[in-house]
Amino acid sequence: ERAIRVIKVFLFSASIVAAGVGGAVAAREPSARVLDFVLAAFGLFIGQAGGDYLYYYFTHFHTDPRDAHTKIFAGWRPLLVDSWLTPERSLHAGFTCLTVGALVGLYFTMKLGFAVVPLALAGGAVAILFTPLMLRGLKEPVIFLTFGPLSVVGVHFVLAEHFGAAPLLASLPIGFFVTVVAYLKGAHFEVRSGSNGDLVLNIRSRRIAVLYVLGYGSLAVAVLGGFLGPWALLGFMALPLAVAVVRRVAAGSSAVADYLWAVVQSLLVLIVGGGLIALGCLL
Repeated sequence: ERAIRVIKVFLFSASIVAAGVGGAVAAREPSARVLDFVLAAFGLFIGQAGGDYLYYYFTHFHTDPRDAHTKIFAGWRPLLVDSWLTPERSLHAGFTCLTVGALVGLYFTMKLGFAVVPLALAGGAVAILFTPLMLRGLKEPVIFLTFGPLSVVGVHFVLAEHFGAAPLLASLPIGFFVTVVAYLKGAHFEVRSGSNGDLVLNIRSRRIAVLYVLGYGSLAVAVLGGFLGPWALLGFMALPLAVAVVRRVAAGSSAVADYLWAVVQSLLVLIVGGGLIALGCLL
């Protein structure tokens, strides 16, 4: 359970990395301000926290047998639940976080106009509707769009005050990396008792490999097309971690410990790879 709690905390890297990449692409724009970046990053973070609380509430108090991933991640709790908040209060915490995020959106709307509104509404809708979307098999596409194009392009827009191809292309590897994390965390599996202990089955390593190929392929296209500078290729330094993730689950079944390590390593691909892409954009 402790390992699962640690993984849940590191899942917040999705909003932080997306904000970092969007901010890095916009850093050279004359309109970019550090305070605006901090507010935008906070808005993404508090929005993710709100979605986390609502997801916890709807899957624990309005359960559905299709939410199969809870076989392993049944021990997770959102931040402060069971310490400062009762589980039933997670609904209130979720909407409180979204209200704070809406205030951030209001600030940028007053500064930049109504072009911000669709971005803010899309983020709020994802947080509220994520559980029913997940139960309809849309978890990975929603995660890709939310923490890839929506977050990166959104942060870039509130800093640079315009849309562009560069932030969109920079968002693609981040989207693919975070989708691997989402797939591993929510993969369908069985837990059986075997000679080597409990086994986790039905994880498709080919799907993970394809997502990483798409992620690094999109990064290469962005650089070769001149949309990102060559230093963005620093993101390839996290490629060995991606290979390790694929190898760890390549057999189609693995020990529970191996499965959890694969989740941790996929988070490192997101954090290290995304961080290096952001650094490369700054350079």
